[in-house]
Amino acid sequence: MINLFLRGWTISCVRRVVVLLLFFPIYSIQAQAWKWTIGSNITQYQFKNSAGKPVDLLKPQSGLHLDIAHEHVLIDTVRLISKFSKSAIYFSQRPKISKFLNLFHYDLGLNYNQFNAIGDVQQIAFSYQTDYVGVSAGFGPRIPLIKGWSIQVTGRVMGQYLVAGQQLVDARYFDLLSEPQFKGLRLFSGVQVELNKRVNAQVSAFVHVASYQTHNAKVTPTGTLDMAPMTLAMGIRLHQ
Repeated sequence: MINLFLRGWTISCVRRVVVLLLFFPIYSIQAQAWKWTIGSNITQYQFKNSAGKPVDLLKPQSGLHLDIAHEHVLIDTVRLISKFSKSAIYFSQRPKISKFLNLFHYDLGLNYNQFNAIGDVQQIAFSYQTDYVGVSAGFGPRIPLIKGWSIQVTGRVMGQYLVAGQQLVDARYFDLLSEPQFKGLRLFSGVQVELNKRVNAQVSAFVHVASYQTHNAKVTPTGTLDMAPMTLAMGIRLHQ
């Protein structure tokens, strides 16, 4: 009972902290932009048995995605050129290079994710409900279109740590925190495509879709588990 209480309390605290970060504007920290994102993960579990053969018993189920990220231009050539330095002189004499580098952005973020799945075998229903927290990073170009619209393609990596998880099998719950296939740090990589609309000088709105894949799944006596979540999300960006 104490363990159940502590897990519930931990998840509640994590969710509240992330929500507070999502809605509390942090203007005192110098940044190019802050991104607040909310969306849904649709996760495909990829089980392989001890013989290495795929076991297709699970179907994707949606789960919550929350993220706050700190975004920078790779090289802010506009600001750099306004200064008197060797770098400023170099870029002022090479406007094409300056314009090209100004397209690239990178971000570092904190996130909360649920990676869930459902299935059945021999008429016995079961499901996996998981709560992960972690960090993410992305890098890629944002290409201007017309009338304040732009599109951004980003390569992304994530490190996610399981803080709570349950498997439901025929009205019985099993803790996933002690399961080697779930516990510990999971590494993800993927690609994200984002459509942005500049609302005004300080605010942009965006929607994006991202596809991820886990790496280095732990080998256990029962096999391995990888995850392939697809994230659909929307959010706002506050520019400095």
